[in-house]
Order: sequence, then C-alpha cells, then structure tokens
Amino acid sequence: MPHQNAALATPKLPSPGLAFGDVSIELSPQQALKFEPDRNVFPLGSRVFLTHLSSAALPVQVEASARLKTMGYSPVPHLAARNFVSVAEFVQHLEAHGRNCISQALFLGGNPLISSGPLTEAAMLLAHPAVAQSSLRTAFIGGYPEGHSAIGEQALGDALKRKLARCAELGLEPNIVSQFAFDGEVMAGWARRLQADYPGLAVRIGLAGVTSLPQLIKFAAMCGVGPSLAALKRSGTGLFNVLSDRDPADLVETIEAAYSEPAGPLDIHFFPFGGWQKTSDWLAAYRGR
Repeated sequence: MPHQNAALATPKLPSPGLAFGDVSIELSPQQALKFEPDRNVFPLGSRVFLTHLSSAALPVQVEASARLKTMGYSPVPHLAARNFVSVAEFVQHLEAHGRNCISQALFLGGNPLISSGPLTEAAMLLAHPAVAQSSLRTAFIGGYPEGHSAIGEQALGDALKRKLARCAELGLEPNIVSQFAFDGEVMAGWARRLQADYPGLAVRIGLAGVTSLPQLIKFAAMCGVGPSLAALKRSGTGLFNVLSDRDPADLVETIEAAYSEPAGPLDIHFFPFGGWQKTSDWLAAYRGR
C-alpha cells in the first residue's frame, strides 16, 4: 500500500468544488424507504448510506438497500461490528445483501465501545472469509478528523493501514468517509495528511446538514464530536442564532480554501440531522449561486 508524501487540495468556487462534486447522504433504513429526492440535486447513482444501530434493523436495511438500488441509487449499508449479536448474523446479513447484488458497504466498529458480541472492530469484519465471497466491490472505512475519544492517534493510523492492506488483498476499492465536525481548517488538514500518506485515496468529508443549533449540539454529544464543538457553541450566542438553522456553507468554503488542490478525490457526505429535505433544498440553492 503506497505510503508517501504528495501534493494536496480542492477547487474554489466558482470552479467545481466540494458542493459540486459527488455528494452522498446518510439515512436510517426507515427514512430510506420514503426517500424521494429531486434527481437534479441527488442524481441517479448517488450514494445513500444506511445506518445499522441494532440487529432488529437488519431486515429493514436489506429492504431499503433493495429499494434504493431499484430506484437507481447506490446503497451503502453500514456494517457495524458491535451491533451484530453473532458472527453468523454478520455472514447471513452479508449474504442477504449479496442476493440484491449490493456492491458497497461501510465497515465500522459501531457503538457502544463495550459489547457483549464476538465482533468488536471493523477490521474483524473485513478479515472474515465471507467478505471475499460477497458481492462487495467497494469498502468504505471510517475516518476521524478530530481523532477518536477512545482510540489514540497511533492506534487509529495502524488500524487504517491494516484495513487498507486487507482491502488490497480482497481487491476491494477503499474509500474513507469521515465523522462530522465543525472546524473546516482541521478537516482540511486531516484530509491533506491522509491523502499525502495515501495518494489517490478517495475521501468523503462528513458534514452536518441544515440543522438547528440545539440539534447539532445534541447529535455532536451523542457521536463523540468534541474539539470543534466549543466553536459551534460560541457561534450560537444570541436568541436569533440559537433558533436559526445552521447550514454548512462556511465549512465548505473554509475546506475548499484550505485544501484547494487535493491529492485524490474529495467529496461531501451529509448527516442530515434536520431532515434530508432541508439539506437537499440548501444544496440546490448553494449550487445555484
């Protein structure tokens, strides 16, 4: 696996930039069953990530993936290690997606960090022989622009190296999709370092979609987003700012300015905490500037 320094960056408006590139969105399987986006905003072929929060949701995730594929979108189901109650459940779930020819998945450790199940990290899923026999051709791997609250930087880097090596063994195309954060310069720096170490590696920067400040703070706390949360709270002083929806325009433009010539594909992944329609409407308006 290549591991060397390289040049960096992303284009600045009005050139094609992050918001004009390939945009993906994350939904619960239940939301995806009702997902009817404007195809001018989310064109056919766009990736729709599907969460995996419990074993009970697995059949709905399979159903939602099949529906999205029939619609012409590219479903990317989450496979969260700690949320499988057994190895057999993981294998059976992979086989169920295989029957629908699902070709992409996001491999995660999942929450909580303490699990009673036999699977505890994404690397254990990738290492299972069933992955080699599956319909998967692309493996998304989680990234952490601000680090991980329970995993040190060195351990995160070593784990990523192992996962990328395993993808190479399996002939899977690796992609990184990040946790959301609120500091554009930190996020750009993280993407720059990652693509300097692994030139050409595709990276999706996670952004919270159009959402109220209280909702953003709530979800940031739930997801362990820490260092840039203070800056978000400071921006919410005053009643108007507290009540108004936050949109990601400033973050997008900061990232584009800080990393204007990326060393690999650099795209956006939305967490639409305020509902996917709000984020879709914002994206249409932003692209129309």
